Amino acid sequence: MRQPRVIFVSNDIVPGCGLPVAAPGLRVHGLAAGMAARGYRVTTVIVRGPLARQWRSPIPPAMPRGTITLRADQVGAYLRAQAPAVVVLTNANQIDRVSENDGNRLIVDFFAPKLLELVYEGSPDEAYPVNELRVLRERKLRAIERADGFIVNGRKKLPYFLAWILQTDRDVRSVPFEHVAMCLPAAFYDEPPVTEERPVRCAIAGYLQGWSVPGTWLRATAPHLEAGRCTLDAVLPEHWGGASGFANPEIERLVSSHAIRIHHAMTFSEYQRFVGNCDVLLDLFDRSRERELAVITRTISALCCGKPVVHPPFTEVSPLIAEFDAGWLVDPADEQGVQRVFAEIVGDRTAVTRKAANARRLWAKHLDPFVAVQGLIGVIDQIPTPVRVAT
Repeated sequence: MRQPRVIFVSNDIVPGCGLPVAAPGLRVHGLAAGMAARGYRVTTVIVRGPLARQWRSPIPPAMPRGTITLRADQVGAYLRAQAPAVVVLTNANQIDRVSENDGNRLIVDFFAPKLLELVYEGSPDEAYPVNELRVLRERKLRAIERADGFIVNGRKKLPYFLAWILQTDRDVRSVPFEHVAMCLPAAFYDEPPVTEERPVRCAIAGYLQGWSVPGTWLRATAPHLEAGRCTLDAVLPEHWGGASGFANPEIERLVSSHAIRIHHAMTFSEYQRFVGNCDVLLDLFDRSRERELAVITRTISALCCGKPVVHPPFTEVSPLIAEFDAGWLVDPADEQGVQRVFAEIVGDRTAVTRKAANARRLWAKHLDPFVAVQGLIGVIDQIPTPVRVAT
């Protein structure tokens, strides 16, 4: 039997467009790669807004194979014309662009805890974003009422998903939903082994964010940087553009440090190459309810490059790192614990090599798109092909 066509509607740029990417675009990229590997006909639709904001040339950017761009007001008509297909929305952003009874099976990906992100991204001194939260909440509930099935990217999000669906009249006993891990194609590079003859190459995972916690780990790395036992690299988001004007003075000092190599925004393939040249990635941040539920894409990206990660013990990814010994788990607030981790990193090169090999095993077992999308296929198979209603 011929596999149905699967259309991913992305709220953000995906790899291959010649631009830096963020977590939502990487989520779509991984799922699309997995479904294509399973033999499905896959199309990715990028809603044009994020692309237009970043692309500076009058010549349109090249699109990866199987990817198209549409204005938001074109999405509904396009999806109607493709029926019968499976439509997967990352979060609920485009739910109001999807026509009802359009002959497609609609799946909503509970990718990010958007309301918690909004609450925690601002300063504690700022007013609670009541109106913004109301808009997001109402849109999320509309998506739950409309969708035929759901996926979530972390097992810890299953109770979160149930709390949402129980606010609606949907029968939770019969609604198809599955856990589908955050996944990305592997980018393993054959780098020279980590030996005593050179420093351990460390880097901050992903872009250096304003809510990063550089104090503890920067103090822990400082003596090793000064002694030449390790190096440290960081990538800045494009919109920061330099080392001034940061709200966090610790970030200001870090970016201004002569001991740290600063890089500017990269495409995803460039970033993978950058990670491939590193030995250890650092991804430490304050604890919050949002961070506890989040599947940290920066850490996932590092693991998919076969690199071990220094990571907190409280996220969705933490148990995987522990199970496979694919890094070091340490509370960022535990300064002595962080110091012990860095002492092991620079003092035991065999541990770094061993954990890198374990990161590759972790990818093969859980983060390989071919493996991860099995849950999405299960949801698709539970949804009958709808009968299109004439309008």
